[in-house]
Amino acid sequence: MQSAARRFWKEVALTSGDEGYSVLLDNRPVKTPAGSAFVVPGRKLAEEIAKEWDAQEEKIAPDTMPMFRFTVTALDRVTPQRKAVVDELSGYGASDLLCYRESGDRMLRSHQDKVWGPYLEWFEASKGIRLEVAEGIMPVEQSSLAREQMRALVLGADDYLLSGLHCLVTVSGSLVLGLAVAEGMVSAKEVSGAAFLDDLWQQEKWGYDAEADGRIKSNQALIEDAERYLKLLEDEVEVTE
Repeated sequence: MQSAARRFWKEVALTSGDEGYSVLLDNRPVKTPAGSAFVVPGRKLAEEIAKEWDAQEEKIAPDTMPMFRFTVTALDRVTPQRKAVVDELSGYGASDLLCYRESGDRMLRSHQDKVWGPYLEWFEASKGIRLEVAEGIMPVEQSSLAREQMRALVLGADDYLLSGLHCLVTVSGSLVLGLAVAEGMVSAKEVSGAAFLDDLWQQEKWGYDAEADGRIKSNQALIEDAERYLKLLEDEVEVTE
C-alpha cells in the first residue's frame, strides 16, 4: 500500500497567464498527475483550489481537495478523450433513470411519477427533448432525434464543465438530473431525493440499512461537491461577460 505524500511546501500562491490561473507551491507551479500544466479557467475556482492546498497538513489528503480533483479530471481525462466522455454522458440520457418506472409496487410507481415527472417536463420544456417512459427493466428505446439532441447538448459543454457534469450524471444515473443541477434548476440536496428515490423508499419500507445509508450519503457528498465546482465556474463566467 502506497503511503500518502507529505507536504513539502510552505507557501501557496496564484499566478495568471493568457490561458488562466496556476497554483504555485513555494513558487513552483502545480502540475497534473499526468504531468500537464495545471491551468484553472477562472480566479474564483483557482482561489478555492489554492485554499485546498494550503489546508493540507503533514500528509496530503486527496479526498479533501475536490475542486482540485474536478479540474484535474478536466485536464487529464476529459480533454484527451473528449469524444468518449460525450458519448458516455449522452448514453446516460438514452437510458435515463427517470424513464424506468416500477411495475409491481403501485405506491412506489406513484411516488416516482410525482418526483420524477416534473424533471422530465422541465427537460422537454427547456431543451425541446421528449423522453419516453416505460415500466419495468426492459430497455426503453428513445427516438433517434432525442438521442441526437442529447448528444448535441452535451457536446456544447467545455471540458471543465464536462468534468463536473460527468460526476453529476454518473452518480445520479440521469443526464436530466445532472443538467438540472448544472443549470441551477435544482440544488444538489434536492436532486439527491430524486436520484436515490428507490433506495430511500426501500429504507422507509424495510427499515434502516447502514450500508445503503452510507452509500447514499457518500454519493450525496459527491453531487454537492460537483455543484459547488460548477457554481464557481458559472460565477466566473458571470463576472467576465
